[in-house]
Amino acid sequence: MSRASIFDLLHQRQQPTEPAQEPSSARSDYDAARLRLLDGVALTASGFVGAGAMPEAQSPALSPSLHGPDGFRLLVHRVADVMPVQEPRLGRFEAKALRLHELVQAIVIEALMMLEALPEETAFDVVLTAPMRSPEAAAIVVEHLRTAIVETQYASALGEIHRTSQGGDPHTVLGVGDSGGMPYVLWISADSLLNDEGVASMQHRRLLGRSSNSAGLYVGEAVVALLVQRLLPEDHGFDTGWQIEKGMTRDHPVRATQRDHAKRQSLLELLSDAWPLAATTSAAGFDDAETSDAAADEVGASTWPARVVIDAMGLSGRAVEIGSALIERWPEIDMIDDGIGIDQFCGWPGEAVTALALALAIAPLSPVESALVLSVEGETRSTAWCLQSCAASAAQEGDHS
Repeated sequence: MSRASIFDLLHQRQQPTEPAQEPSSARSDYDAARLRLLDGVALTASGFVGAGAMPEAQSPALSPSLHGPDGFRLLVHRVADVMPVQEPRLGRFEAKALRLHELVQAIVIEALMMLEALPEETAFDVVLTAPMRSPEAAAIVVEHLRTAIVETQYASALGEIHRTSQGGDPHTVLGVGDSGGMPYVLWISADSLLNDEGVASMQHRRLLGRSSNSAGLYVGEAVVALLVQRLLPEDHGFDTGWQIEKGMTRDHPVRATQRDHAKRQSLLELLSDAWPLAATTSAAGFDDAETSDAAADEVGASTWPARVVIDAMGLSGRAVEIGSALIERWPEIDMIDDGIGIDQFCGWPGEAVTALALALAIAPLSPVESALVLSVEGETRSTAWCLQSCAASAAQEGDHS
């Protein structure tokens, strides 16, 4: 996709404007268990992802340079149409850093355009997740990112730029220390495994898929930008965006050693923790089922998520484990229309996987729909995040007041 066509898509986006607030300053007393996701965009091997923009999944292609341990070329997912960047210093420090720099620069303008939803002069931080071993390379990438922002109208609103090497739980990545942080934050997350080090890492972790008919994950890459609000304990009653509660995690025996029934039961318990029945049926209590359904449709408070995003469906046994648990928990879900596996959509994006899951979760949603993100890549741990529609919650509270 060309840069011009990406701009066309973004100008079609009708994002609600945040209400004006008092001038913001860095604070350290945010609620560590809650975030509010306002918007998200991503560049993937399948194309541009954003509000109302969900491309069809593309098949992987044979890499001209990457080979598996058997010597055969690997199937990979590469982001196309990324403008090359002239920065010879990066190549001297770390080869992967140049590709990460290209990916970050490809999304930065689109990321800043999301700030148009905020009142003028609203301060924001930037958290950059970009795994680089070289401190010198990381400093160069951060400085280029800072320069790109300073050259725009958002220069005076920029707070701190903080870099992390790992993605993972968004509440941890976007958390603030004693020095505090601004209420709004741009989380830019980029990773590319299309290099010898990335292939070796996936092979070591036994994740690598070598052919179109073998279990495993294809090497991929992605860059994501999310606009997120850090919430104070008293912050409630929003009518836009999605509230992300702290992820629910369950540790369990190694998946490969468990029977299907045991794996399904463990995942069902996780789904119950992440999406409690009492909360999902709060739109009930009406005189008849027809009225209840109508109210649920109105506020988006159905008893199941409108969207389910899974990180690693291609790993051995995951499709049966996840599919059977979801069908038992929510028979109404159509996983073909309402579910997506990240690895099948654009390959394995490394440390960008959690941010990408959040962007994919909200891209097709209406303001009153909610979503569920499942991380099942680990052999002994599963995690679920619930993205609850703020508009649906506000409507429910209004009905019950």
